[in-house]
Amino acid sequence: MKRFFTRAFVLLIAVSFSLLSYAQQATPKDMVEVGVHGGLMFVSGDVSANNGLGGGGFGVGVHVRKALDHIFSLRLDGDFGKATGGEDSFVKKYETKWMSGTLNGIITVNNMRFDKPYRKVNLYIVLGAGLNKYSTQADMGDGTLRDVPQTGEVLAHGNAGAGIALRLSSRFNLALEHDVFMPMGGSIDLLDGRENFDGTQGSTERTPYRDLMNFTTLRLNFNLGKKDKMVEPLYWVNPLTPVLNDIAELKARPVLDMADDDNDGVYNSFDKEEDTPAGAPVNASGVALDSDGDGVIDLKDKEPFSPPGYKINSEGIAMIPPEPKITEDDVNKIVDGKLAAFKANFKGGGTLTDWFLPMIHFNFNHYDIRKEEYEKLYQVAQVMKNNKDIKIVVTGYTDKTADDRYNNVLSYNRAMAAIQHLVNVHGIDRSRLILNYGGEGTTLVPSNGRSFMNRRVEFKVATVETEMGRPDGPNAGRGPKFSGNVGGY
Repeated sequence: MKRFFTRAFVLLIAVSFSLLSYAQQATPKDMVEVGVHGGLMFVSGDVSANNGLGGGGFGVGVHVRKALDHIFSLRLDGDFGKATGGEDSFVKKYETKWMSGTLNGIITVNNMRFDKPYRKVNLYIVLGAGLNKYSTQADMGDGTLRDVPQTGEVLAHGNAGAGIALRLSSRFNLALEHDVFMPMGGSIDLLDGRENFDGTQGSTERTPYRDLMNFTTLRLNFNLGKKDKMVEPLYWVNPLTPVLNDIAELKARPVLDMADDDNDGVYNSFDKEEDTPAGAPVNASGVALDSDGDGVIDLKDKEPFSPPGYKINSEGIAMIPPEPKITEDDVNKIVDGKLAAFKANFKGGGTLTDWFLPMIHFNFNHYDIRKEEYEKLYQVAQVMKNNKDIKIVVTGYTDKTADDRYNNVLSYNRAMAAIQHLVNVHGIDRSRLILNYGGEGTTLVPSNGRSFMNRRVEFKVATVETEMGRPDGPNAGRGPKFSGNVGGY
């Protein structure tokens, strides 16, 4: 028998955890309750309270409460108050100031019914623990209230209580609650200023254990949270609400109609166009297709993919205006105009080759033409022969290995050597060649020493350039003497 009850208990625990796990998965987000409370605070102890309950005591506080599920919740309370009493043979009057903070576990005892979505009335019990600090003053018969020793310390306490709450709206409820606080510590029996005595007074004049602080409160509770995304605190909500909502949603769904009245292949339940013309192609919602969006369904559209931007006729055909005919003469005029504009971009009215005239290079401190450069000079000559109206500027340069005066003369000699070659070898008219020199002022390679690339002569089509005379200074560089009609010293 003992083994049977043990197994039954284990099975009950397992089922409880399974149900709790399911409830947590189905639990909706709920609001948080905050509130204020106030009411009657009194001591039950060795000395009775004046005039029955309370004796003029009062208390106030604030609290925050959060549901763990539909039955269990946690609440944090902060309380402050004062309790008075007296008319004892030893204590004529006492006043006790009380301040505490308590974490309460709350059990809702009537949220087990499932017939309504929300409870109108909430019955609950309270169990908790916390810290308190109280101080007592007592009149021991001389008419003066004096501090009672041993009070004023921070003590732990346990508490228990019960309450009833009335739901007035989804945001507000009103509760009446009574709590009993049991302090623990060295001064546990001094809430009323009187300590238990061990035989010097009769047992009827003292409590059998310790004094208790009582607090009867009226609580104003407010629910905070987004109403469209959260439900009320779960201790007001039917635990089966998610299930009931799912059932209501299923009931609200339309009955599936498996018929297809217009024979378009889409059931009536899903068909957004139940009178589609016979034979018309439709989309997944049963609406006749209009591929080009011109307002004429494909079934009646003789041009189902009309180009956008044009008016259409009743048959769905785009009304595109006829384009003008272009003759061969029109094409020739266009091409000639483009070619004329293209040629106008070249200096001197030349051709495309004007832009690709080569340059030649020289050995160090030389201005005689290297044989490797003959081909380039031939190319320059051919351009000039094919373009009789252009002139060519021939500009000599050096590297930065001598002074400016020497380099200017060497640049002049190199340009003159190139001109002599074009005139004597290729028969170019000297008047079509304009000699210029740049010395070391313009380099291709940023070098202060010897540079083959900087020792050069450049050719370009002339625009407004004029011939430059020989610069002052002695002869510079090595090379042939100039002769013929190319100019000289």
